[in-house]
Amino acid sequence: MSEPVKRRYDASARRERAAATRRVVVDAARHLLLAEGYPATTVPAVAAAAGVSAEFVYKNVGGRAALLAAVLDVALAGDEADVPMARRPAVTALAQETDPGAVLAGYVAVAVGVQQRVAPLLVAARAAASADGGAAEVLAKADRERLAGMTGLARHLLALGVPGDVERVRDVLWTCTAAELYDLLVTRRGWTAAAYGDFVLGTLRAALLAR
Repeated sequence: MSEPVKRRYDASARRERAAATRRVVVDAARHLLLAEGYPATTVPAVAAAAGVSAEFVYKNVGGRAALLAAVLDVALAGDEADVPMARRPAVTALAQETDPGAVLAGYVAVAVGVQQRVAPLLVAARAAASADGGAAEVLAKADRERLAGMTGLARHLLALGVPGDVERVRDVLWTCTAAELYDLLVTRRGWTAAAYGDFVLGTLRAALLAR
């Protein structure tokens, strides 16, 4: 009599459930961060809001700083796909553009969408960063990555004939697309996202393209 064939254990369903639950956890952390602030976005509070154990949160996401990093990652990209922002189609298409004005317009269109998702989270987290080393480290990493992105964009613009040097063009891009400007104009002064985008694009064109 032949030996019964052993079925290979398929863990894909379990992984999918864990990933779905992780998304619920990250979403709960985002809601808490916006509603209560970073100090209140503790692992037990997030676990309770998500309907899971604190152990699950620690194991699948991490502590409070890791929750902040996960929330920012999802907000930056707009989804949980494992594709860096620099490799998203809307961004990679800019590398093929040869008109500086079109590059700026395309980038600002991307930046407006990003700021709608990210700026409120960054503002909430920065308020507590001075008293929390973990949050400060996450925000410093986000700043470094954004500065690197602005440096790459500046080099592209210079290659297309925009006058100036990398540092100046980078710093203009860095300043005009900061979350703090979105917060001032949209959150605090009630501008629409479209009006904010028009202002940023006009400012960048005046600062970088005017000869």
